[in-house]
Amino acid sequence: MPKFLQKAFICICLVISLLWLAGCGIKQAVNKTGNVSLQYAKGFQIENVAGGCQKVTDSEDRTLLLVPQEKQPPAEYQNLPVIHTPVKRAVIASTTQASLIRPLGELGSIIGVNCDIKTWEIDEVKVGMEKGNIQLIGSGAGDFDYEKIVDLKPDIVFISGGSTNGVQVLKKLEELKQPVAVDNSWLEQDPLGRLEWIKFFSAFYGKEQQAESFFSDVVKKIDNIAVKVADDKTKPQILWGMIYQGKAYVPGADSYVAKMIEMAGGDYIFKDIKGTGSTPVTLEEYYAKGKATDIYIDSSMANLGNITITSIIAQGKVLADLPALKDGKAWGFQPWYWQSLDKTDEIIADLAAIFHPDLFAGRQLQHF
Repeated sequence: MPKFLQKAFICICLVISLLWLAGCGIKQAVNKTGNVSLQYAKGFQIENVAGGCQKVTDSEDRTLLLVPQEKQPPAEYQNLPVIHTPVKRAVIASTTQASLIRPLGELGSIIGVNCDIKTWEIDEVKVGMEKGNIQLIGSGAGDFDYEKIVDLKPDIVFISGGSTNGVQVLKKLEELKQPVAVDNSWLEQDPLGRLEWIKFFSAFYGKEQQAESFFSDVVKKIDNIAVKVADDKTKPQILWGMIYQGKAYVPGADSYVAKMIEMAGGDYIFKDIKGTGSTPVTLEEYYAKGKATDIYIDSSMANLGNITITSIIAQGKVLADLPALKDGKAWGFQPWYWQSLDKTDEIIADLAAIFHPDLFAGRQLQHF
């Protein structure tokens, strides 16, 4: 074979070999670096870096380096706080954190919680507390027993930020050199943004693929609900709020609650109030808007599961004339509602069934 043909043949073989190698994993190796894709969540970032490590930026803009067990952090990241993964011992500061750890199959990693056993509706946590495998490390109001946390030797302490108390807790834990990450999923403006925080927790457990699969499945289910309710051209008027000390509190138009109502095919009556949080209005304003609504959703957080139309009216006599209350078209939260963030698709399906009963005939409500 002439030399120039031999060279051409060798080049072709090299190209074929490289393409074959790419298909067998080189392309996958390249994909193991770069930012983890987030569709809705705004409060954290994850970047895959060399050596199978991950840079995680939490809600307080703190950067942590997640390093697989028995590996060393790359030289360029040695100045970052290191957390070895997968974590086996976790302290959590909220019930919603447990609900995001649940789909990962890692509730058994929880060794400390900040809420009394009577608060819990997640059986695995209640049993863990009864057996002494999970310790109470606070009062439920954000206060911590720091000495107990140190004694527990956690691999990670998940706390919530976004408040003065949260900043103080973070400062104290850092002072005690405890591994800590800040979760502000509650500040997300989209229900799917709140749920997407499962990817944040999954990074600490090395279960990213499981989290991605779970999240994608929930998104598909909610998309299907949205398509189904779109067939009903009528949108019921929805009043969503709670009464506290003589005032009504309603979600802002940019809140995840308003978004859930929209996803479920409802028309939120206070959509003219801008903002993401809860806004106080007078009972007179509440009634003036509410008298045109079809459905009442009571969002009281106290006495869950035992709210009645009578108890709602007792907080403001003017509410007795609200058509939705008079007609019995009122719903409240089940006791486990705030511990069901991982059930976001079920919650929206419940709302869709409340708003459009003909489209969801026979559905048994699960969270309302």
